[in-house]
Amino acid sequence: MVTTRQVFRGAARTMRAIDREAKRSQARRVAYERSAQKIALLEEAADAADEYQQMIDQLVGAHRIAFRPVDWEAKAQCEPLPMPERTSVTEEAARRAAGGYHPNWFDRTFGLARGKVARLESAVAHAVIHDEAMHRAECGKVRAVNDGIELARKLIALDRDAVAKVVNEQSGLGDLPFCVEALDLWFGENRQVIARVDGLDLEDMPTQSVTLLQSGKASVKPLSPAKIQELHRANICASALRVAVELLKVVPVPMVEVVMETDLLDPATGHIEPKPVLSVKVSRQAIATLALERTEAPAVVERLGGEMDWNSRRGFAAIADGCVA
Repeated sequence: MVTTRQVFRGAARTMRAIDREAKRSQARRVAYERSAQKIALLEEAADAADEYQQMIDQLVGAHRIAFRPVDWEAKAQCEPLPMPERTSVTEEAARRAAGGYHPNWFDRTFGLARGKVARLESAVAHAVIHDEAMHRAECGKVRAVNDGIELARKLIALDRDAVAKVVNEQSGLGDLPFCVEALDLWFGENRQVIARVDGLDLEDMPTQSVTLLQSGKASVKPLSPAKIQELHRANICASALRVAVELLKVVPVPMVEVVMETDLLDPATGHIEPKPVLSVKVSRQAIATLALERTEAPAVVERLGGEMDWNSRRGFAAIADGCVA
């Protein structure tokens, strides 16, 4: 016999069990959400640290590329190709097929001859179009080769339009967001080429570092003024070397001079103006002997005899105009 009290006690135990299970489920959900949030934070920290390191590599390591110049001398010595004559190989084959068709008894009996003749005539028309397209394609290939030879000869003669064309189309100067804001080329005597480059300013440098701790958390710390100045110097030097490498890759000159400019405060006027802060002459022979992929830009600039006035306290000072003329 089950009493009312026993029924109520059983219901109470059931309710407490349901409540305990609900609390355990809630605790599991909270733990899962916290775990998911922790994982997300760790992933964000890792991504932030990676992005910071990539930015630093682009700022100070733009010069770390292989030097593979185009051999314009060899191309200029090639003889232009003659334009190919148009052939009618496909058309002639189609006409032979059309002329050789003679309706047999079956075709004549069931009226198939007219349709076959029409298809053969259509094949001739398509063959004419095909031969013409093939001729245009061959002419295009020959024209491209001859244009390349003509371009090479103009570059050897240092034709300014040709130089501008290859710099714009074949160099990597257009893909350097962390190096070059603007670039002007100047041509002097004795095949002298000077590149005046508007480099990044001190305010473009990062002011905080992001590193990944062993715990997986991101550590964000402010950079010291001296460290920011060092980053700026490394960026200006790396940018100058990268510009020189890109120019020497596509322009057949023995040496280029790169002048880097950045915004500086003019004490005389109190205005911020672009000033030259680095001038370095980079020869084809010197750059070919350097393993740029494993170098630090300021050390390479110093080795090449670059002109620069910099210290870690004030950063860059303008160099005299005579150094960049």
